[in-house]
Amino acid sequence: MEIIVVNHGSRRGDFNKLMEEWAAELSRRLGVKAVVGYNEYAEPNWRDLLKRAEGPVIIALAFLGAGNHVVRDILGELGVEMGKWQMSKFGKLVYVTEPLGNSPLVFNALLSRVKRALGNGVESGYISDAEEIEMSSMGYVAAALGLDLNNWKHRIIARAVYASGNLELAKFVYISDDLLGAAREALIAEAPCVVDVKMVAAGMRYPHVYIAVEAPVNNGGTRASAGMSYWLSRLNGACVVIGNAPTALKAALDMWSEGKADIPFAVAAPVGFTNASHVKEELVKSGLPAVVIRGTYGGSGIAVALFNELLRLAYEG
Repeated sequence: MEIIVVNHGSRRGDFNKLMEEWAAELSRRLGVKAVVGYNEYAEPNWRDLLKRAEGPVIIALAFLGAGNHVVRDILGELGVEMGKWQMSKFGKLVYVTEPLGNSPLVFNALLSRVKRALGNGVESGYISDAEEIEMSSMGYVAAALGLDLNNWKHRIIARAVYASGNLELAKFVYISDDLLGAAREALIAEAPCVVDVKMVAAGMRYPHVYIAVEAPVNNGGTRASAGMSYWLSRLNGACVVIGNAPTALKAALDMWSEGKADIPFAVAAPVGFTNASHVKEELVKSGLPAVVIRGTYGGSGIAVALFNELLRLAYEG
């Protein structure tokens, strides 16, 4: 199995370097060889890579839409359609992914950039009389743990510890490197968020929240799991915040892994001794941008605190 990330190609080295970084990250996350193939203007050409490939090949289209290059130069030369495994004219079994433009995550990125240009999202709106007390507590946590509150990851760790009242919790906070970028694009674009229970929704300082246990479904399994699947199948590019139900997190992770839902990021802090620890480790290994409270620790209050801190950071950037 091999992945060829195919794009138009450019005479500008910076653009080609970006594509090569994408391919390297795909290789790292998926454990599958991934390379970049250009349609023109740069080497290597995707056609040459395909001819040399051994075994089935995924053609990952790094194009916004199905323009002439996609339809004529790629699909036409391959003699295949998008979205299913087929034997190509090159004598290789291939799967061609859809272009990127129909993903709500791409639109969220565009919308957030335009909103910054318009001046929307400059002020966070969270200044209050209680903020001095809050920052004093955060300062105490930072001093006790040796954290730098100018570092966004350290701020998230401090927020989790502050919300729990437990300095030991810092050891169990996992934060992916791409979390803040993904959260900033989604939240400034006002993407919807799906949460597992009412308690999480009640504490979030965000208007676009859908509650899994209140979804109009009853198709077996837990209400949180069924409700999470219900909302994610109907909302474009919804983030996920879990503070109570590991089954809801499992449903979200399965939908994302199977390509049934575009999830920009996840906040995962379900507490429990049965499924919680296992599914949180699945999330850590999945590559989905996330902050996770590992092990049996967690709770709705911590999930809310983590989300609200991400929201602050998003509007500060």
